Amino acid sequence: MIVEIKRKAFGEKIIFEDRKFEIKEGKKTLIKGPSGCGKTTLLRILSGLDGDYIGSLEGKKKFPVILFQEDRLSLNISCLSNLMMVTDDKEKARTALYSVGLGGEEKVKASELSGGMRRRLSIARILLLSGDALFLDEPLRALDDENRRKMAALIVEKFPNITTVIVSHDEDDENLFSVSEMIVLD
Repeated sequence: MIVEIKRKAFGEKIIFEDRKFEIKEGKKTLIKGPSGCGKTTLLRILSGLDGDYIGSLEGKKKFPVILFQEDRLSLNISCLSNLMMVTDDKEKARTALYSVGLGGEEKVKASELSGGMRRRLSIARILLLSGDALFLDEPLRALDDENRRKMAALIVEKFPNITTVIVSHDEDDENLFSVSEMIVLD
């Protein structure tokens, strides 16, 4: 994928001007930089979610899998019901819950989970999907070190050779996801 951004702004604030970014096919690319520098904005442009810029995107993916920075769960339904929103296979949904350490929590409402448990539920949801690219925005936030390692390993195992773009503030994510390319924004 190649994106050329002539101009991207929010009101008077210019985020990108005359920038070009290349994401190599089948590689894992980490986008890092300080808060407010445009990491999530770039991810949204690359994933096709943000078309409100002057420029072009070549090689746009048709079926991206996206893990948002926010968990975007339905809080008033159970963990299992949250997963059943993306699959018809109850056994696969249960297996995904167990794989992220939430086995036995099928009937618990998402609103009753801790922040880290909600994040793992969000990761379980993407593990049930397939697509032609993976976009991860702060994928391991709210997780302790052990769960960070486990969740990164699950994601890499599920999506081994797919074009992956990861936004992160954490230096360890470069190693946890076996990143081969990096974009540093300032």
